[in-house]
Amino acid sequence: MSLRRPSLKSTVLMLLIASGVILGIAMIFRGAGAPIEPARAVVPTFGNLMQFPLPGRYIILTEQVILPRPTEVNRLPAPPLDLELTECASLEPRIRGKPVTVSEAGWLDWAYKILSRSRGRTFGHVHIERPGYYFLDGSYPREIAEDQKHVHLMLAFARPASPGRMLWLLLGFGGQIVFSARFLIQWLASEKAGRSVVPRAFWHLSLAGGLMILAYAAYTRDPVFIAGYAPNALIYVRNLVLLGREDAGKAAAGAASAGPEDQA
Repeated sequence: MSLRRPSLKSTVLMLLIASGVILGIAMIFRGAGAPIEPARAVVPTFGNLMQFPLPGRYIILTEQVILPRPTEVNRLPAPPLDLELTECASLEPRIRGKPVTVSEAGWLDWAYKILSRSRGRTFGHVHIERPGYYFLDGSYPREIAEDQKHVHLMLAFARPASPGRMLWLLLGFGGQIVFSARFLIQWLASEKAGRSVVPRAFWHLSLAGGLMILAYAAYTRDPVFIAGYAPNALIYVRNLVLLGREDAGKAAAGAASAGPEDQA
């Protein structure tokens, strides 16, 4: 079987699309940057310096309760904990600045934890106005502190839950849903036809879902998904071009066959 050489118009179109994909990846790389990994701390610890590299809303997650010798039996639910976060005005003399309010958890915190695949119970959130170092103090209520003096609570300060990052996460999950829906469409079309067929919607969903996942992969700087989805967009576009050319040929053939009948 010989492959048909693509026309000049199709080649130029595919080159323009490839250039657009590469340019989009480069712009996302330059503007968004990779997400910051969560900062972790063991509390209560007095005088513990925490670094927050970016301003924004940080989600506080309680990961686990650790006794002096942790086992599966003595890992307890997260007890009540009073947290105090204050800005570190100067690292050398360690002068404390203004306090940062530790707010209770809301629905946005819970949604961000689910979308970012973070672990633990949502404890609350803090708003960091500017990057820097902060003092993290914590204390248990008196009745708990007297009974369990050696309990330590693992906290995770998740990445800034900015609306922009939430949109990127939704884009990535949406791309996965769209990309997976193509198999459902192809299966239903095959069952209806009684044979294996690939409908046009399969290629449309492949292209839309693939580009959405590619954009999210470029945002997170994941080279595996970038290498996997970037070349595929050209294949999807090429199949749509061939289908359009096939439809145009069928329309021309139908018009030619209908012409003599109309003349008669």
